Amino acid sequence: MGPFEMLSGKQRELLACFEALAPGAEGPPAPERVEELLEALWLHVRLTERHLQPLVVRVEGQARALQEAEVLLAMHELMAELEWFPQDSLEWQVRLMALEDAAVAHVRSLELQLFPRLAAALDAREQADLVREIAATREELWLEMRRARSVFPADHADVCLFQA
Repeated sequence: MGPFEMLSGKQRELLACFEALAPGAEGPPAPERVEELLEALWLHVRLTERHLQPLVVRVEGQARALQEAEVLLAMHELMAELEWFPQDSLEWQVRLMALEDAAVAHVRSLELQLFPRLAAALDAREQADLVREIAATREELWLEMRRARSVFPADHADVCLFQA
């Protein structure tokens, strides 16, 4: 499996997390589901920034990379804003819907436009290297996220909103 097929699979999992949060008769989604979504999205955004953005610059150019960076920044901001509002508030729901719209558009853009072009631009060795690099980074980021969660309890998470 190549890097873009692997990433497409992870993106489908991410979109499934959004679908699992669809409002139902039982009220707002469970906090665990929201946390799963935000963790998956955070990992996706960080992997995209580290591994795909340099490829986009190389293959598509700086202007296209800037467009993608703006989408990633918007998703970062929306994720942060979800922390500011109570989960059952209208403000929270609006931001979640905006985040879902941004994520879906981003995933479609990657899968329909960028992945085919990036795959054509990389030889087999580069693609194999990318698979290994993405897997290693995913593990590193997951551990980083776990350490951050254990150091900062949930009730003190707002202290860290502006860290890089």
